[in-house]
Amino acid sequence: MSDRSHLFWHPDPMTGLRDAKKAQVREALYQAALEQFRSCGYEQTSIADICKAAGVAKGTFFNHFPTKAHILADWYDAAMQAADFMTRANTDQTLKSAFLSQAQNAVTFASNEPVLWRAKHAYAPQSDDIQRTERDTDLRVQTQAATLVKTAQERGEIRRDIEADALAALYISTVTGVIRQWLNTGESFDLKAALDDRILTILALAAA
Repeated sequence: MSDRSHLFWHPDPMTGLRDAKKAQVREALYQAALEQFRSCGYEQTSIADICKAAGVAKGTFFNHFPTKAHILADWYDAAMQAADFMTRANTDQTLKSAFLSQAQNAVTFASNEPVLWRAKHAYAPQSDDIQRTERDTDLRVQTQAATLVKTAQERGEIRRDIEADALAALYISTVTGVIRQWLNTGESFDLKAALDDRILTILALAAA
């Protein structure tokens, strides 16, 4: 019988170790950056500060992240997926209850990380990566919200002549807009009360 072992790929154990080490360094940089952003501010944190906190050479940073903004984009994407706002909503709830419940989740999320939220909003116009992450996240949440709207229309809560996607988009833009205003004004008003008021106004106008 001929030896066919050369036809099969044999993984190099050293490759796995290198990949694991690379992932470990990337995570160390990521976590160090977030801690520096929180304690010192995004603008005040340099790449050298991040590398020092992570215990790696400065040049190592660019092997994992092109810019500081890419870390913010990664944080926002991971945080939004972890929060998974809309999929937590129970389709048996009224649309009012579902939207208010998810708005509360957004309030908690923003209140827990105001520094990172503020930095993300401030630097999004300068970062294609942050903008792309925002678009992808908003689309995912909007799609989930539209499903809730359609269910509410079937139950007779919302007028059927209203496009579900349009109402969902208005809801998402309202939540993100109020949070942005809250951050830009130094958290000067009651975020939950403002969101509840806007959402109730939207739903009142759309009610069947």
